[in-house]
Amino acid sequence: MKIKAYPILFISALIVGLLLLFFSQSWFLENGGHDLAALQLTKSYVLNAIMGLIVFFAIYMFRNKYRDLLGFFFLGGSLLKFTLFFIFLYPAFNQDGTLERLEFLVFFVPYGFALFLETFFLVKLLNTV
Repeated sequence: MKIKAYPILFISALIVGLLLLFFSQSWFLENGGHDLAALQLTKSYVLNAIMGLIVFFAIYMFRNKYRDLLGFFFLGGSLLKFTLFFIFLYPAFNQDGTLERLEFLVFFVPYGFALFLETFFLVKLLNTV
């Protein structure tokens, strides 16, 4: 596989995967009687999609110039995702004083998928550069 195809493959896999996860998770939550607006499901998926794209393209753009630092870009992206989680999602989740398992999963299902995809493509980039 040519390295020039990686951005298209990453974007396609990220969008399709997150959409499938979003509709699956929202279906389960609605059938469980949960309010999707209160859980900020859409915000969580959009945040993870945008951050996944930013992290991937930072790694992709700097793959030749800063090859030895790509792992740090990856870790920095994960740190940034957690920071944005605590800024944008955590205050609403913590209004009752506890972070419920359901609220945890609303963020970490898309986060885990994006993280897996970023890791997969980072390994591919490191093996081809």
